[in-house]
Amino acid sequence: MIRQRGILALFVVAIVVAACGSESTTPSASTAQADVSLAPFASSSPSTAPTPSPKPLATSTAKPAPTAVPTASPTPTPTPTPWLTYKSKRNRYSIKYPPGWVVTPGTADISDQFDGFDYPYVYVSRDTVPTGSYVSVSKTVTHDIAYWKSHFKATLTSNKAVKIAGWSGRLLTFRGTDDGRTIFFQHLILAKGRVAYFLDMYGKNEAAVADRALFKRIYTTWRPT
Repeated sequence: MIRQRGILALFVVAIVVAACGSESTTPSASTAQADVSLAPFASSSPSTAPTPSPKPLATSTAKPAPTAVPTASPTPTPTPTPWLTYKSKRNRYSIKYPPGWVVTPGTADISDQFDGFDYPYVYVSRDTVPTGSYVSVSKTVTHDIAYWKSHFKATLTSNKAVKIAGWSGRLLTFRGTDDGRTIFFQHLILAKGRVAYFLDMYGKNEAAVADRALFKRIYTTWRPT
């Protein structure tokens, strides 16, 4: 969207039991008799060796070595990309704008344009009045409010005084429509003597808070040259 000059609009134990099997045999008669003759000398109650009581295992008093915990490296803070500076010879000013934005220099009839391929857009233009006169900010504000209301069906939402680099002016904000879409407009007028500058931002209504902060960051870098 291009505007005419002067009106400026992204987380087991396995117990293996071995069973030994033996083949049963029938004893011979001599063997059986020998067994009988020996029977009286057999002990009536077999002697059983006492089973030793198990001793408890010695408890180790050694403490395990502590597990080393790796020290986390701090997350580096990303370095912000610096803003770019545009200097206009035609309109005699400089201003900073976000990286990635595109600048389209203006002409005698068209404002300088700054944009990121979508809303918001920023326009900057310069105008003068004849020698012997001076710019009236109050009359310019009255004229521009009427223009925005008639061309964009806009409603004025704020009107405040500003001063930048020694230049006084007014910052107007509106809500209106552009190509059938609700838009948040910001219109800045800066004047000194015979010269006036106009800085405008067109943004989405739903991004009004962010756009207001962004526009302020942009226009506070403005300097006459």
